[in-house]
Amino acid sequence: MGSPVDWRFDEALTAQIERMDRAQRHQAMFFALRRLQAPVSDIPMPEEWGVEPAAVEALLRHGATRLDGEPDPAFQEAFERVSRAPLFESEIDPDLVESFQLEAISGWMLVSEALGEMSEEQTDTVVVRTRELADHLDQYLDDTLHEVAGEEGREQYLAQAAAPLRAYGLGYFATRNLEVEGRCHEAILAAADSDPMASGRGRELVALCDDYSRELVAALSALPRG
Repeated sequence: MGSPVDWRFDEALTAQIERMDRAQRHQAMFFALRRLQAPVSDIPMPEEWGVEPAAVEALLRHGATRLDGEPDPAFQEAFERVSRAPLFESEIDPDLVESFQLEAISGWMLVSEALGEMSEEQTDTVVVRTRELADHLDQYLDDTLHEVAGEEGREQYLAQAAAPLRAYGLGYFATRNLEVEGRCHEAILAAADSDPMASGRGRELVALCDDYSRELVAALSALPRG
């Protein structure tokens, strides 16, 4: 078997984003951040960050409402409410869980900045960050002596994953993320001028991203903090 394919430089993973229009790229960014949603919504953030749970809930709600890539005053107002938290004026040395939360919030910041443009580079940045976090968690799990339930199921998944996914030589979470990402991007492109979020298929993809996100939380919650 040859050397693993490096997903950081694999043109096959960027080709789909290149084919997307502005609205489709917005949808791709949304699905990428949806896969990071549970660590933000289900795990309390440190009190010293000063991030109001209601503000986060509003951000996530408005972030899922309009996915056309155009400026969205309601979403911008929701993000500005979150961005007034002391977190944005502090130096943070995050633990593993907090790094997921910070990167998710940073991802929504990039969405806020991208609205009206939604370039390939902006979209790729958010999608790649989601991949990087998944890979980071896999490496942490490989290095820790702490057991996380479900290892046998994760190993079985990797053994049965499609060959193109196994070619990257990644761990469970990074491989699973790439699988879900691929299914989301394929559906976005197949929907053409329609909004996949308005269809049953769109709801299935949201549920798929949420299932993955909850798996993240289960693993993160089983690890020691600090």
